[in-house]
Amino acid sequence: MNAFHRTFVAVLFITGLVAVVTEARQAAHTGQQSAPAADAVLADLKTGNEHHVTKQYKHPNATAARQQELAAGQHPHATVLACADSRVPPEIVFDQGLGDLFVVRVAGNVAADDELASIEYAAEHLDVPLIVVLGHQKCGAVTAAVQGGEAHGHLPALVKLMQPAVVKTKDMQGDRVANAVRANVELVVAQLSSSKPVLADLVAKGKVHVVGGVYSLDTGRVDWLR
Repeated sequence: MNAFHRTFVAVLFITGLVAVVTEARQAAHTGQQSAPAADAVLADLKTGNEHHVTKQYKHPNATAARQQELAAGQHPHATVLACADSRVPPEIVFDQGLGDLFVVRVAGNVAADDELASIEYAAEHLDVPLIVVLGHQKCGAVTAAVQGGEAHGHLPALVKLMQPAVVKTKDMQGDRVANAVRANVELVVAQLSSSKPVLADLVAKGKVHVVGGVYSLDTGRVDWLR
């Protein structure tokens, strides 16, 4: 092979290498765009909550086309662990649409095994980057835990999960229920962030962020705890 041919082959090799690297960078950039970061998702939820507060809803992703698109699979951008209270529907509170939120609801927004399993599924298999623990003003479940007394049926098991918040706030000044609601959210955020083996690992790697908020029934605004 003469010098000309060697130079020609070298140029082809370098050109091909540059093309491969460029393609990889473009693919990585596309992947980043399709999976928004937790901060961007949180900012979107805050904007949506402002729509709710001012009653200027955008009602995104509520079309027939969106419904058909989701038949092929879901890609929610946030998981919301919320109270089952009928006055606190996450999709309305955050002005979100079909397929936007992966919602887990239970009285007192607590996390036992079933709730944890659902949240783990969203984080690990749907790559949801943000988990929101959403408590609310005048929560009936937290009120029952604060007041104590006899509970019937399966309620004692649920109320027991909120006792750590009651104990933590028993000597605090101010409204006992409001203090316990906030503490309950904080404790569940800590629980999810340290939950092994799935969530704690994802949080440590920066793939998942867990935040908490308390919703006001009076104003419609979410008071974020971070």
